[in-house]
Amino acid sequence: MASLGTLHPGLVPWAKWILAAGRKHQGKLVVTSARRSRAKQQMLRDRWESGDSKIPANRPGTSLHELGLAFDLATLGLDPFEDPILPWLGSWWEYYGGRYGGARDPVHFQIRV
Repeated sequence: MASLGTLHPGLVPWAKWILAAGRKHQGKLVVTSARRSRAKQQMLRDRWESGDSKIPANRPGTSLHELGLAFDLATLGLDPFEDPILPWLGSWWEYYGGRYGGARDPVHFQIRV
């Protein structure tokens, strides 16, 4: 699993807060991605474009993951598009000023730009 410690230092406490809140209700919630290399972003983009993944991925050079300003959460064993904890966490994330990926990208949490 990915580490929130790879994120921009200003985002780390907020990311840890939302993860802890989620784990209180869903113990199997994990960080699946945080800061990514350009190569990893390209691999995820290729998987999405080929239809091998339902989770969208921006083109390399346009993803906040590459800057350490976004992270992904998921519950082990659950389809993220059917996981009720993610939109609930997303609503809290947005309430406190972040941006959530919503129904199109239910695993995605980022800063508001």
